[in-house]
Amino acid sequence: MTDHAYAEDAVLAGLMARNEIFHEVAPLLGEEQFTTPRRRRIWAAIRDRLREGQPADVVTMCDALPGDASELIDLAKSMATGSSVASYAALVREHWRMREAGSIAQRLLSGAREREPGAVEQAIAELMALNAHHAEHEYTGKQILALAFEVAQQAFQNGGAIPGITTGLQELDEILGGWHDSDLTFIGGRPAMGKTAFMLGLAEAAADSGRRVGIVSAEQPAVQLGIRRAALASGVGAQAIRAGNLQDEDWSKITAGISRARDRHLRVFDRSAVSLDELVSVARKWKHNDGLDVLFIDYAQRITVPGADRITEVSQIARGLKNLARDLNIPVVSLAQVVKGVDSRPDKRPNAGDLANSDELTREADQVLMLYRDEVYNRESPDKGVAEILIEKNRHGPTGFKRVRFVAETMAFESFARRADWEEAA
Repeated sequence: MTDHAYAEDAVLAGLMARNEIFHEVAPLLGEEQFTTPRRRRIWAAIRDRLREGQPADVVTMCDALPGDASELIDLAKSMATGSSVASYAALVREHWRMREAGSIAQRLLSGAREREPGAVEQAIAELMALNAHHAEHEYTGKQILALAFEVAQQAFQNGGAIPGITTGLQELDEILGGWHDSDLTFIGGRPAMGKTAFMLGLAEAAADSGRRVGIVSAEQPAVQLGIRRAALASGVGAQAIRAGNLQDEDWSKITAGISRARDRHLRVFDRSAVSLDELVSVARKWKHNDGLDVLFIDYAQRITVPGADRITEVSQIARGLKNLARDLNIPVVSLAQVVKGVDSRPDKRPNAGDLANSDELTREADQVLMLYRDEVYNRESPDKGVAEILIEKNRHGPTGFKRVRFVAETMAFESFARRADWEEAA
């Protein structure tokens, strides 16, 4: 008998001997990890009986699977003990991972020979998924209430701190509670509103709080993001940095700002027409190699899905980003285009329905935010230097809007630090 066959039999025998240890093994294994139909059948029967609260010893299992009675009796003679079943289960899972890796390699080789588009990205994504922790997907009502209690207890122990990753904007944190794991957020706005600058500020705030941040930039090259980062960190205008129009004191500010920001854990993937498969592969790689706490994307409609029409493509992008957020258990925050029709309305503030292909995006999103600056349309606006963040959808709380300061020189979005500032801008 091979090692993997012995390990599979040992798991099944151990579970029949000690039903109470099933909860230790269940998160590691599923039917697909067993190599023969007979073992898969026995595993499924043990699992189903125990989940129904019924015993799954050798006698009851022979009644449940009379055609496998002789094999079940042989299994009962196995030397596996309760203390060793978890170790055997880990071995079964590892053998399955090796088999899957071999299958992925074969598919990659076949795809490479046929020059199939996306074959490499698909193989990388599948290999990364093999390294993911096998989480439990089924819970009792009692268990989900216990999870809710743990969340409340943790929030209480935090002393009122926001439960998620900070946005860096007090006004926005108050209504969203920060970015939450497994959430997908879309941020829309017309051109010139400062969407990329807004996103970069959010990313910097997360990185400054010690989080590991990833940015997928399909809109602006890495060098432009670097200039914007330097401007945000130093307070020196991005245009002055780009043109080299700097005074002596500017150089010291830039040096000090870069020194503060350079050690933040922030990664950038710069590609103008990134495919969904490639984006997912990069995110999984970051998560596996160095950890990833939040992912920002600029922007959703520049992601491609080869072979799909536009409506199907956007639907797959939205669903793929939501699945990515859940699979990696991280917030995914993506910029999105807003349709031109907004410009012809008297009130040019966009809403969730103004997102390009809005039905597909809003259906998958947990939050939808819109960015609006009145001075873009009205040079004489009384709200110069003010940006409105419109919360159009929020699964965790209220909708509404918040106003923040916009600093044009550095393209920075900042909280109003004093009540006097708020009253002056209101």
